[in-house]
Amino acid sequence: MQRLAAKAICRLGLMAIAASMAVTAHAEGLTAPASPPAKASQCFACHGADGHPSLADVPIIAGQQPTYLLNTLNAYRSGLRGGGRATVMHEITKTLSDDDIAALSAWFGDQK
Repeated sequence: MQRLAAKAICRLGLMAIAASMAVTAHAEGLTAPASPPAKASQCFACHGADGHPSLADVPIIAGQQPTYLLNTLNAYRSGLRGGGRATVMHEITKTLSDDDIAALSAWFGDQK
């Protein structure tokens, strides 16, 4: 019985690692579009047209790892980030599809 429990735990761990690797591979395999994605205009007001905000308390997103941006946008969209309350980022990311998030992550990650 203990052997079966250990195998089940190992399988769950391997599945979690595989899922994490799939998200990373998807984000790293993205090619940034030449021009900003259509939904990027929602980001520009706070983060700037090139990912460099003019406000000191807004994060610079230009040049961030696409995987980091992808995971962060997904966390805001799902409510895991933002302290469990509706934030501006939560409201904006609710309007984004998986493809939108992937394109934004690749484009902002490609900015200098």
